[in-house]
Amino acid sequence: MKLVYIRPFIHFTKSQRLGLFSLISFILVLQAILWYQPLWYTPEPLPKEAQIWLQDTSSESLVPTYKSYPIKPFNPNFITEYKAFRWGMSTASYQRLQDFRAQGKFVNSVREFQEITKVPDTVLEKMAPYFKFPAWVSTYKKGNSKPFPFAQEPPKKIVKKDINSATADDLILVRGIGPVLSERILKYRAALGAFVAMSQLQEVYGLKEEVFDTLLEHFAVLQPPVLEKIKINEATIKELGVFPYFRYPVSRHIVAYRSMNGPIRFEDLTNVKGISVEKIKIIALYLEF
Repeated sequence: MKLVYIRPFIHFTKSQRLGLFSLISFILVLQAILWYQPLWYTPEPLPKEAQIWLQDTSSESLVPTYKSYPIKPFNPNFITEYKAFRWGMSTASYQRLQDFRAQGKFVNSVREFQEITKVPDTVLEKMAPYFKFPAWVSTYKKGNSKPFPFAQEPPKKIVKKDINSATADDLILVRGIGPVLSERILKYRAALGAFVAMSQLQEVYGLKEEVFDTLLEHFAVLQPPVLEKIKINEATIKELGVFPYFRYPVSRHIVAYRSMNGPIRFEDLTNVKGISVEKIKIIALYLEF
C-alpha cells in the first residue's frame, strides 16, 4: 500500500517529535506515580475526637469525655440530640423521649425519665446529678394541688363600662378591635345617637362574632340613653334617610305610606316596606309617633 496520500499528515519536524516524546514521557511518569502510590502512601490517622464520634453511643468513654467540659444543670425535657449522644443515650432512648414530649407531656422526675427513655442505670447515674426541674414540680410533690404559682391568683373581675360613653382608647383595649374598627363603632353610635341595645354592635361592618362576645364582657348599656327622637309623621325623606335604619328607599316608602294611610302608629311599622321586622322594637325607641 502506498503512503503517498497520507505522508503529508504524518510527517513531523525534529522539534515536533521532541515535543511529542516529552509529552508521552510525562504522561507515563504520572501513571506510574498513581499505580505505585498505594505501596508507599500511608493515610494520616483520624483525630482523637473523630475516633470518639465513630464509637458506639453506648460506649462508656463518651461520658468521661463530655464531662471534661464544664456542665451546667439542665432540664432533661429539652435535651438536644447532640447532648443526649454525648451523655451516652442511645438513639432509641432519645426517640422515646421525643415521642413522649410530642404528646405535650413533661418528665418531672429522674425515675420518670428512666421509665420513658429506658436508659441503663450506668448512664442515668451520670446524668441525674445535672437534672434541673422547674420549681413548681417540687412544690406540687409536697401536696400543693395547684402547681403553677399564677393558678393560685383569683381571676380579675371585669368592671363593665357603658358602651355609650366608651372612647376609641377603651374599645381598642378589647382583643380583636383596632383603630379602624373602633372608629366604625363610634361613627355608627353617632349616626344612631346612642346604642339602646348591645345587639346593635353586630350591625357594625367587619365586627366578628367572637369579638362581639368579648365586647359583651367589657361593655353594656348601663343607663337608658337620652335620644333625640325622630318625628316619623313629620320628617321629610331626606331627614328620615339620615337614620341608619331608614336609608333610602325605606325613607321613601315611609313617606308614601304616610301620605296614603295617614299618620303612622307603632303597629303600622310592620306594613312599611323595607323596615326589618326583627328590629322594630329597637327602631321604635328612636321614633316619636
